[in-house]
Amino acid sequence: MRLFLCPDKMQILKRGDIVRFKRRDALCVGIVSGLSLLCDIVPATENTWHRADLPLSMMECANAGLRPDVRIRCWPRFGLMRGNVSGRASNALLIAVDGRVQREAMLRQFENSFGGGHPLTM
Repeated sequence: MRLFLCPDKMQILKRGDIVRFKRRDALCVGIVSGLSLLCDIVPATENTWHRADLPLSMMECANAGLRPDVRIRCWPRFGLMRGNVSGRASNALLIAVDGRVQREAMLRQFENSFGGGHPLTM
């Protein structure tokens, strides 16, 4: 018996899966307590850059099945455990994303230690 995965069927997510939702794509960076941790994949048409954004090389985009002009916003949020898997990230890309996620968490913790990171008023 052979098992075929249909692209239009929802699949249980694993770390490294590129997930396609109706209006956006995301990268699954882990599973915690039955929920997936997802980092948004930001298209080049969005002009707002964040310090947590990780631009991808054309080779990484090609290997993951993404457009060549995207970046990953390395601030994960909880999401569903199922989605339409459209590609797979390499281990090197996952290591880079993990490093950027840890860096962003450290910077946010540092900002919050000073009262939430809001600008000082005089």
